Amino acid sequence: MNRFARGDLVEVLPLDEILAVLDDKGALDGLPFMPEMAAFCGHRFRVSRRANRTCVEDSGEGLLSNTVFLEDVRCDGSHHDGCQRRCLMFWHERWLRQPTDARIEQPTSPAALSRLPVKIGERYYCQSTELKRITTPSRGMVAGVALLTKDLLSGEISLSRYVMILGNALINKFRKLIGLAEIGRLSGPGTETSKGNLDLEPGELVEIRPLAEISRTLDRKGKNRGLNFDPEMALYSGPYEVERRIERIILETTGEMRTLTHTVALKGVDCQGLCARNCPRANPIYWREIWLRRLEPPSEASR
Repeated sequence: MNRFARGDLVEVLPLDEILAVLDDKGALDGLPFMPEMAAFCGHRFRVSRRANRTCVEDSGEGLLSNTVFLEDVRCDGSHHDGCQRRCLMFWHERWLRQPTDARIEQPTSPAALSRLPVKIGERYYCQSTELKRITTPSRGMVAGVALLTKDLLSGEISLSRYVMILGNALINKFRKLIGLAEIGRLSGPGTETSKGNLDLEPGELVEIRPLAEISRTLDRKGKNRGLNFDPEMALYSGPYEVERRIERIILETTGEMRTLTHTVALKGVDCQGLCARNCPRANPIYWREIWLRRLEPPSEASR
């Protein structure tokens, strides 16, 4: 039975209590407790979503149990050589409790953190790289609809969002049967193009280029030099602020660190799971600079 639901106030256990339930790989039920998570021990947060399922890169949808997400509690990559994925952290319910009257914050010792591995051999080790190993694949349309309906009944999503996601899935199922791409799936001419060279910095204003222009930068698989332009990205338009440059991320599929260039994240633009049956993972969306156009800040006279 689930211990915590969306909106519940919870407290992260002291680190020594969490370490006591971890195995020799610093994990519980296969889910690693990463050293970046130690900074949140003793603090209180609201549960943002249950993490009963998640997208797993190159594997589709995977099912989990006894895990939740906390409101915008993301990994800063500080113990994983500066990985910039900014993943939401998965929290096993045994690492959480209802808030207590006395809050005791204990300093985190290097010896305690040394029990939490960040690499196994040459491969980086984190929650993201272990998802395929610890999730159970969800197969078939019927199973997907059942999970979506459970989200509706438990208050995880609104009726309007339920109808939108279900309708989108049914339409895409039909489109696949008749040989069409899913809604919003772009493809290009297949020739290699630039990633862009705007050299954007955090705080700058940009607008997303029209889809017709973006499609010309993609190969036949809908990628620009290996980076997907995912269908949900086609829903965004208008001006946005650059949140940060993306220069290094750990690949979920291989555990390798990958260097990126001319790629940014936009403020407030995270995956909403609209094209992935309400996946709650909310990964930041990466944008090649060639998909964006710099906007000049408003002049004093126009303010």
